[in-house]
Amino acid sequence: MKQFILVLALDVVMAFPVFAEDAAVLPAGTLRVDVDASTGFAGKAWDSDGAKTDAPNATIIGAALGAAYGFTGWFTAVFDWSPGVTDTDLTAIDIGNDGDGAAEIYEGLSDFSLKARFQIIGVNAPLQSERFRLRLAPGVIIPFPGIDDKDASGNRAWGAGGEISFDTPVNGNFFVNARSDFYWFPFDNQSKTNKDWELTLEAGPHYRFGIGGASLSLSLPVNWKAASENGGGVSSHLLTLRPAAALKLTRPFTINIEIEYTLPIYGKNSYAVHTVTIKAPMYFNFAKNKNVEE
Repeated sequence: MKQFILVLALDVVMAFPVFAEDAAVLPAGTLRVDVDASTGFAGKAWDSDGAKTDAPNATIIGAALGAAYGFTGWFTAVFDWSPGVTDTDLTAIDIGNDGDGAAEIYEGLSDFSLKARFQIIGVNAPLQSERFRLRLAPGVIIPFPGIDDKDASGNRAWGAGGEISFDTPVNGNFFVNARSDFYWFPFDNQSKTNKDWELTLEAGPHYRFGIGGASLSLSLPVNWKAASENGGGVSSHLLTLRPAAALKLTRPFTINIEIEYTLPIYGKNSYAVHTVTIKAPMYFNFAKNKNVEE
């Protein structure tokens, strides 16, 4: 299961990080572009029994590119891609007992993700509510074209699934959010992980307040990610705490800066990766509507 330990470590660093605002639909005519950077450090791992053990030191550097466009007030199309590189001491580990070094898993480019996000319940949704918001986002995972190397990062297989996100305000500045995503890989997987499915569950509080011409958002979600291989049950999983802060300046021009820290709590067949992610989302409003969904 060493390959699952390594790949889940890479998933934590290179997976497109979802902040509360990322899961929202955008106003019609609004384009959101994300260019993010992540770095992860690890020297411990959880084995197949969930016991924490020493592991080779690893440093993983990842990037995430994303774009989302609001076609209507309740429908947004989303594109994600997470290329990345690694600089680790993991090359001494034999993956699959075939003589290949672990670093080979990190070669190549990761897969694409395409989603259609629908606001089902909300202020501008078909089912109107000021108290609750519910979003559904069916999606597909598309293998990066032109790379047949089974050692490349990503699943190297078509996937289908999506996400669901729900939140409700406690007061004007505080709300609670919960989300989940699930992807199934029905065809033969070209990667050494041979992943059948992956599941993410997350929930946490979010608080937002104004500071002059700026706003600061703080959140503390708990995240659990699990995966299965070869038709079995849960082959690997990782529980993390992901405190995040997002600063938005509106004068003299709009600037968004978001930072998230991932603290590993418990896992199975996974590295205990400490990760820092920095985001700088940019908004382009072609409909002259300045209000992104709050």
